[in-house]
Amino acid sequence: MQNEAMVVSVNPKLYFELAVQLHKTGDGNRLDEVVSEALRDWLAARSGGRQSPRGYQWKDVYLPDGTELRLRHHGIEYYAEVRGDRLMYAGEAVSPRAWALQVTGSVRNAWRDIWIRRGARGLWVRATLWRQQAKVERWLPYTDRRSVARRCTD
Repeated sequence: MQNEAMVVSVNPKLYFELAVQLHKTGDGNRLDEVVSEALRDWLAARSGGRQSPRGYQWKDVYLPDGTELRLRHHGIEYYAEVRGDRLMYAGEAVSPRAWALQVTGSVRNAWRDIWIRRGARGLWVRATLWRQQAKVERWLPYTDRRSVARRCTD
């Protein structure tokens, strides 16, 4: 029974939203893997096993624990990783700007030069795209509320 799959009914709209979100973020995980991980997190939260998700907040962009960052300079790729709530490079906690400065030796636009991969099988996406998406998503609830109010008065 341990390795057997079980069928659980999920609201089709919720299932579709999850599939779209995985596609938009370039997450390479399968839907069943994501659902299993969500269930594990839910169970851990209910049993007190996990307090809150750990990660690094870089301005508008949240980088969950395990997120990888890549910076290419003179044809060499350098990697940093989010561990807990810190961005780690060469065993030291750094900020994205400090990491870019340490690697390149010059002041750089970290948003432009750093690429982010969430999850081991995810795609590398430029940090500026994550930042733009975060800015848009911040205003989405307000946009929806205004459009709903507008429809009520039509």
